[in-house]
Amino acid sequence: MAQSVKIKQLHQIISALERFQTRKSSLFRLDKLAYYLNLSERDLEEVLELVFRFQNLFKSVISDFILCKKWRNDKYYLILKRKSDVTCQNLSDVKEVEINQTQVNLLSDVIYYFQHVKIGKGFNINTNKTELSKKVKQLNRSHPYFFEHRGNGLIYPSKLAVEAGKLIQSYNRSKKTISKLQIEDFIIQIV
Repeated sequence: MAQSVKIKQLHQIISALERFQTRKSSLFRLDKLAYYLNLSERDLEEVLELVFRFQNLFKSVISDFILCKKWRNDKYYLILKRKSDVTCQNLSDVKEVEINQTQVNLLSDVIYYFQHVKIGKGFNINTNKTELSKKVKQLNRSHPYFFEHRGNGLIYPSKLAVEAGKLIQSYNRSKKTISKLQIEDFIIQIV
């Protein structure tokens, strides 16, 4: 597609096409659209090709599905969900975290240490003097959403990490195995 067609113009084209919902038998003048959006004839043809490709895609390829945005381990993905599996509730962004058992144990230890030994003081990961600070730095690198930086050179466990750590400690005390935790809009999968 031509580089001259901008996102704003695509939004305007979609808004114009939405008017067909109430005017299905109307004619849509392409020359007026091209003039209004300041598109060349070539750009207009490419935009129409894109619109028809989307129409074909939604009609044939993903007709029984809904396209959704998914967050997993600090990255966003597009996924398809069956229309029958989608409710209004789970259309909101559910965030998935995949973490291995070693990291689960480390997170539990970090939260316990933060709450009972450091008593709310952050971790200095810039000076790797202790084994724990090295492990906290490594966990922060692989799962940055478990920590927050408050500008004083220290990192602190996030609310998500504290809640997950408490749940993990609770499961460990009762000797239950964990495969999945749900905290607010996060789903933590232990792999």
